[in-house]
Amino acid sequence: MSTKSYTPYRGCKIEVHVTPAKWHAFGCICRRYRVSWMVSSPGNPDELLASFPEQFDFLTEQEAFRYGEGRAHTFIDSILSTPPQRRIAGNSSEHADEAPTV
Repeated sequence: MSTKSYTPYRGCKIEVHVTPAKWHAFGCICRRYRVSWMVSSPGNPDELLASFPEQFDFLTEQEAFRYGEGRAHTFIDSILSTPPQRRIAGNSSEHADEAPTV
């Protein structure tokens, strides 16, 4: 397995892991690469925010790293651009400051 740590993106640490995988096609075995990526908290690099193994195989290790980094950037952009939910539909205004329960 190969691992790359990237410079922090919007304060979050990104690590991408690429592992070789065998793929069978028309009687031969071809090499492919699988990718997973992890994002750590901006305030605490030891706190893992997300870890995702992707379901795709890539032809080259470089493609896998590029894809993993891009997906991590997209994830970080989406969590930072989503405003915190202050109110659940149907709640009265007296409970507007309470955290929603799931």
